[in-house]
Amino acid sequence: MDKLKIKKKMKKYNSVKTMVQVLKEVGPMTEREIQMTCFGYDRNRTWKSNKKYADMLRRGLSKGIIARIKTYTGNQSRFMYYVPK
Repeated sequence: MDKLKIKKKMKKYNSVKTMVQVLKEVGPMTEREIQMTCFGYDRNRTWKSNKKYADMLRRGLSKGIIARIKTYTGNQSRFMYYVPK
């Protein structure tokens, strides 16, 4: 499904449930991709804090509704987040 269509379907309020819904529809994504798709937030292009979105992701991880796996690209690693079955 197109990321723009998903973003239009999202509610005004930010929540962990929104992240879970997007991960179910789109599939595994990085933290930056989740923030861009769900909330239109790009931490590289704004002065706003990333704390709110990082805390939401951490809450999802601690509740067990979001999981992550470490991937490697060359000598660089990053986490991909997904919804466990």
